[in-house]
Amino acid sequence: MKEKMIIDRKHAIVLMRIFKLPFSVKYHSHAVAKIALSIASKIKETELDLNLIEVGALLHDIGRSQTHGFNHGIEGGKILKKYGYPNELVRICETHILGGLDKVDAKKVGLPEKDYLPLTLEEKIVCLADKYMKGTKEVTIEERFRTWFLKYGRTELLLKSRRRIKKIKEEIEMLY
Repeated sequence: MKEKMIIDRKHAIVLMRIFKLPFSVKYHSHAVAKIALSIASKIKETELDLNLIEVGALLHDIGRSQTHGFNHGIEGGKILKKYGYPNELVRICETHILGGLDKVDAKKVGLPEKDYLPLTLEEKIVCLADKYMKGTKEVTIEERFRTWFLKYGRTELLLKSRRRIKKIKEEIEMLY
């Protein structure tokens, strides 16, 4: 049986350096980790893996070392998978884009046809925390989506993603 690899904050920071993430992506990832841990700290009744949340938030954009396109989440998952990191981390990379993507939307944006929807609470917390950061600036979900609407238009993909992220937010806040 394969032993599960343990990774902590320091290890994640070293990986960010090894993969030469731009400073702005590192800063963004640290801010997402801080927000994710803040969200998690409000949840009392449910057992959470805080280390997974922190490390997942730090590494959610590791794929930006290869690309800044929609597929950066998939690329991040490939990187982590290649080096034997746990599937829980791979999934955080793959499912943080927008509010997650179903297989129809994934195909529309050129990703392999499968669901990239956050399922676990840890995946949802990192996905939500990421939406509170626009680059290195903390914003509301509405501000984040307003920026995307201005840049890409009020597409069905973005409208669906906004509904998903609002649902994730409500689901998490019910646990406070």
